[in-house]
Amino acid sequence: MILLLLAILSATTAFQGDVVNITLNEPALVTLDDCMYFTETLENSSYLTTGTHSIKITHSCLGMYKIKVKTNSSEYTLSLRVERDPDLEESIVNLEEEVLQLTRQIKNLESEANYYKKLFEVLNDMNVELYDRIQSYAQENEMLRKELEKYKTMATNCTKVVNQLEGKIEELNTTLIRLEANNSELLQQVEDLTSKLSTTKANLDIFQTLFFVTLSFLVGSAFALLRR
Repeated sequence: MILLLLAILSATTAFQGDVVNITLNEPALVTLDDCMYFTETLENSSYLTTGTHSIKITHSCLGMYKIKVKTNSSEYTLSLRVERDPDLEESIVNLEEEVLQLTRQIKNLESEANYYKKLFEVLNDMNVELYDRIQSYAQENEMLRKELEKYKTMATNCTKVVNQLEGKIEELNTTLIRLEANNSELLQQVEDLTSKLSTTKANLDIFQTLFFVTLSFLVGSAFALLRR
């Protein structure tokens, strides 16, 4: 009774070519005979989730079969009887139609596969081209980074040179102010000397005049004395 609650078959007897359902109340590993398969996985052994799953019975099945169900806590089997297909000719026709449809689907899938293959090749070529571009951009970016570092270094050096020149200009301005002050003092001294020189020259002219007057007086006096 517990087994039926954990896994239930929709039928215990089926015909060749039928589809029966198995309902699981918990996840389990379900193993079928080789003549059966799950329609969702196309395998005869699958780990299935809780719920209902379909089992396809092929025409190679006939007789009693055991379906093994294994959960994390228990392991058990379900029995399924497969009887001969009552309308084999119709089943063969249906199978041929299914095979034809499957063949068409396979061709369509092959066409799609070729399309996606070509698309993948194009995308792969694009990826290669993009990779090459990225590598080229990365190299260019590295070169630009190095150039930027070089210009930063040059700018730093230029700033140092400018600071040095500004220091020298400041020193020269200080020297110029000092020289201008000295020049003003020298000009004042020159003016003083010029004034003194003018005074001295005037005095010299007066002295020369007095000298000649005195000399004339003395000469005249001497001639007067001689005449006596």
